[in-house]
Amino acid sequence: MKRNLLLVAVSMLAMLSLTFCTSTQTTEGGGGDSGGGSTGRGMVIDAANQLLASVTYWPNGKGYIYKSTALPADDFKKWTGVNKAKIDEALTKVADGFALQVVGHTCSIGPRDAQPGKKGNVWYSTERAKGVYDYLVKQLKIPADKLAFKGAADDEKLSDVDPKDQRNRRITFKIIAK
Repeated sequence: MKRNLLLVAVSMLAMLSLTFCTSTQTTEGGGGDSGGGSTGRGMVIDAANQLLASVTYWPNGKGYIYKSTALPADDFKKWTGVNKAKIDEALTKVADGFALQVVGHTCSIGPRDAQPGKKGNVWYSTERAKGVYDYLVKQLKIPADKLAFKGAADDEKLSDVDPKDQRNRRITFKIIAK
């Protein structure tokens, strides 16, 4: 009987500490890249990032050609025509201290980091993100202080396709704390 009561007490303490840790993380801004801040701000950022999840750019609807970093301007112009309203909506949610991050991705072919004679996937993904960032600043006149870019290499592969699939070579967007 005492053992059962002890197990119940330990279980309840574990649940309470889990609840406490989760609520502390949400209200004190420990929510990783989203920079949650207060619960309300974190919810707004989460909503903006949910909206941005549907704004992935695959050049020509397929993904970047292997080792290519060139942004197909005509294709991206068409893509922005369809997705600019979502980007603008997400940008309205970007308060001081936050930015819309352009994230470049690669497939898993090739080395992650540079090696003799190979630039590596970090370089390719960063260059892809920078190309989109530059376009957004120069062509769409989005203030540079509202944007950031990074290369994720193949760290965030699509779960429903082969890691070497061309569709992994894409651009995604998310709101982050600066």
